[in-house]
Amino acid sequence: MRRIIAIIISTLFLSNIAFAKITMKYSGSLPVGHHLTGAQKLFAEKVAKKTNGEIEIKVFPAKQLYSTKAVPSAVVSGALEMGYNLFGVWTKDTISEINDVPFLIQNVKQAGKAWDNNERLFKYYTKVMEKRKMKPLGVIFYGSLFDLTSPSPIVNPSDFNGKKIRTYSALASEGIRALGGSPVTMAPGEMYLSLQNGTIDAAITGLTSIHKRKLWETGENATIAGAGFGVFAVNMNLDLFNSLSKDHQKALLDASNEVMKWSVKEAAKADKESMKFLKSKINVTVLNKNQKKVWAEKLEPVKQSWLKKANSEEKALFDWVSSLR
Repeated sequence: MRRIIAIIISTLFLSNIAFAKITMKYSGSLPVGHHLTGAQKLFAEKVAKKTNGEIEIKVFPAKQLYSTKAVPSAVVSGALEMGYNLFGVWTKDTISEINDVPFLIQNVKQAGKAWDNNERLFKYYTKVMEKRKMKPLGVIFYGSLFDLTSPSPIVNPSDFNGKKIRTYSALASEGIRALGGSPVTMAPGEMYLSLQNGTIDAAITGLTSIHKRKLWETGENATIAGAGFGVFAVNMNLDLFNSLSKDHQKALLDASNEVMKWSVKEAAKADKESMKFLKSKINVTVLNKNQKKVWAEKLEPVKQSWLKKANSEEKALFDWVSSLR
């Protein structure tokens, strides 16, 4: 009898080990009502379903755990299991700047084709990030980026002269200089007060951020340039990913790619809703074809700067992404 009881206890103990829940923290920076926070929650739901509850993703939006810039080092060290960020925040590798090349990715449909997990761009990015001890799970789409919010109109390149303008990446800063302004790198959460206090004259950010972060309260004007498209990478600690079973690895990658496809429609929907809202509150200028041409000519040195740094494989990827328009 004692032996039978011992076997039962041993079996239950081993069973509990085999099916022990794995808990991971997922850090995000956008407000609770933003569609990227919705993407975090959807990912957690999909992973739970695909792993029969064996992996639990705890979602922390709005910088509840880490500041935007602190997420990469936290993921690499293992203090944080995963997080999302604009590509340029994760690393300074050339491939991490590809989404910031002016007028390269112009809409969410093109972005969805380019950043599918099974396509060459994501595979190349994965190879580069794994050298940095991070495992890309996929991407999620933010929407229109390199848009301006300001107290006074900034539409033509001449309007940039003498203006201090908030930027979010090295290539975005190059873009502001090319247009004639003075870039000021600043975290998203600092934009509101900096605009309100006059520390900066304008900020480049995304259409949805002008709306959701209430930046429209700090100025009467917005310019939607169509020069950039926001793509956020979802990266995980590489050692942790490699320690998981093949089934669990597949579940994470599949769930992330499904959320990417979901975000195609959500990003387009969010941009449309934010555009409608902003037009009801402030003056909104959407650059027309001729205005975009003028901006593109001014921003051409930025594109050439990136191509000069790019290796042959990255240049080929640039051409491929361009062909997807």
